[in-house]
Amino acid sequence: MRILPHLRVLLALLLVAITAHSAELDVESLINNGHWKRARSLAEEVFRAKPNDARANYWMARVRRQFKVLDDAVKYAASAVRLDPKVSAYHRELARVYFDQIESASVFSAIALAKKSRAELDTARELAPNDPAILYDQVLFFQQVPGMAGGDKHRATQLANSLLQIDPARGYQALAYIARQERHEDQLGELFQKAIEANPRDYDAQINFANYYLSPAQLNGKVAEQQALAALALNADRVEGYRVLTAALIYQKRYDAAAEMLRHAEIAIPDDLSPYVSAARALLREGANLSTSEAWLQKYLNESKEPEPTAPPFAAVHWSLGLVFEKLGRTGDAKRELETALRLNPEFEPAREDLKRFK
Repeated sequence: MRILPHLRVLLALLLVAITAHSAELDVESLINNGHWKRARSLAEEVFRAKPNDARANYWMARVRRQFKVLDDAVKYAASAVRLDPKVSAYHRELARVYFDQIESASVFSAIALAKKSRAELDTARELAPNDPAILYDQVLFFQQVPGMAGGDKHRATQLANSLLQIDPARGYQALAYIARQERHEDQLGELFQKAIEANPRDYDAQINFANYYLSPAQLNGKVAEQQALAALALNADRVEGYRVLTAALIYQKRYDAAAEMLRHAEIAIPDDLSPYVSAARALLREGANLSTSEAWLQKYLNESKEPEPTAPPFAAVHWSLGLVFEKLGRTGDAKRELETALRLNPEFEPAREDLKRFK
């Protein structure tokens, strides 16, 4: 079995992460590391004890928004702002809830929500003018919202350049976001590289660069592996590094090492099995070891009581499993999985399109 060259170091980091589980007693730490299910449970416990506490309402808003319970989220966020209007983070969260509500709103409601979102972001910026998170959200707002609702792509670029002066790594990531939205894919590599050079300890910068080298046009498993290892060295209690690392190993045909890393990822973060999906999809993309791909997808479906909101939803995993069955020549099973994906999410277009081949 070919084991990762840095496995001993990584295993030590994993032990630290596992030990940290018992020490993660605050909602903020859980949220920052992407443990939304655990954060939800603890936030609800805190809120029951202190329903009129601004921070408790803020945490409830964050977890409800992440789980797409937006009607609840807006109530909690508004309560946090009402209880303590001088905290910029509370206004920022209310702005983000309004922003998320735009997607499912009618045209007139969307315009009203966009105005509310911008007003809350402006208030947050007044309270904390140099907060990189607020500036980044403003970039997203002006880049994504249509002009009739207050969007302004030129303003988005201006804000991203302002962010460069405050937090260069975040600024380059904001410029990369704009480049991707504008389909300037040729700019991404340089921007992600500059983000890492600006701050090698920025976890998101490392992950963004790693994912860039997993894209079909730039696929380079070795570079993706190096960046994923760098991210895990910064924080072994976040799942994204394991997702990238296992896929990167698959693309290098290091199947035993990928399987070993999946086992360690499951030990470190037992309530998020999404690295198995990343590895299974890499095998599917390579057309290799399809029986293993099937087993890993089935494991995710059978053992995940509830996916993390940032993990692949069950509908998408059934879709991937259907494609595996198709490659294996099991057309009946493939059709069944695609139909299951659509039953779970009738709006899931990839499954709908692929199912046409079986009509």
